[in-house]
Amino acid sequence: MRLMTFALAVSALGLSATMASAQAASDSAAKPATTPAAAAAPPAETAPAKNYTVTTGLDFTSAYLFRGIRQHSGGTIAQPYADVAYTTNGVTFDVGTWNSIHSTAAAGNYYERDYFGSVVFTAGKLKPGLLYTQYSSPADSFATVKELAGTFAIDDSASPFPLSPKIILAFELTDGQADAGINKGTYLELGIRPTVKLAPKATLAIPVKTGLGLNNYYEGAAVGLDGQDHFGYFDTGLSLSVPVVSGKSGTLEIHGGFDLMWLGDTLKAFNLGDGFKPVGLAGFTYSY
Repeated sequence: MRLMTFALAVSALGLSATMASAQAASDSAAKPATTPAAAAAPPAETAPAKNYTVTTGLDFTSAYLFRGIRQHSGGTIAQPYADVAYTTNGVTFDVGTWNSIHSTAAAGNYYERDYFGSVVFTAGKLKPGLLYTQYSSPADSFATVKELAGTFAIDDSASPFPLSPKIILAFELTDGQADAGINKGTYLELGIRPTVKLAPKATLAIPVKTGLGLNNYYEGAAVGLDGQDHFGYFDTGLSLSVPVVSGKSGTLEIHGGFDLMWLGDTLKAFNLGDGFKPVGLAGFTYSY
């Protein structure tokens, strides 16, 4: 708002001091106490909150392990993804795709293509939800796996030191299984993701999670072992994210970090006998 000021000067040679004083008094009485230009302007209207979000991104990783199960290591592994989320009345619907493309995969470069859909309900800080995922391989590197999972998260992002706890309970629905086993499996994941603000535009996350096979999820048949392993893996690491562009056109964020994974007996066999696997990752995310 710009303020307008003006001055009125009246001078005339030969006028008496009495006439000048009378003219000044008359001018003062004629002016309103507050001019329209000086009056406070009404507050600007804020744009309505956007109820949809479009997200896309690309990660590069040194190795691909799905819930501790080794998929591929070496060469260039690019993992593009995209999804659209819509929120109404405290309910968020999300659909998207996730992919993994490998430069040195034996059967073909387009190793994995996933489709997913989810619904998440918000009740204060609590966020229960359902997630359906179809894992498939355009290169026929593995049989298609269909899965239904229940999710439960706590949104403590307003805390000075948020932990973001989350639980995933997943059920395989088809004869194709993630472990290439004989029976449909049930998987449980327990995790937290503490975050620390290092600078106004830099956030450090310290993810910690463990994957458990409640029933037939980590079978050893594919690697010559009998029975199943209930302990899958323990995973922790560091992840640094920095938004480089933020505005009406969206937010572009770059991130990088590493994971350190300790594997159970069955997953150790999947990982060519190595019970420990470090994995590096770098990429970007754009959201609007």
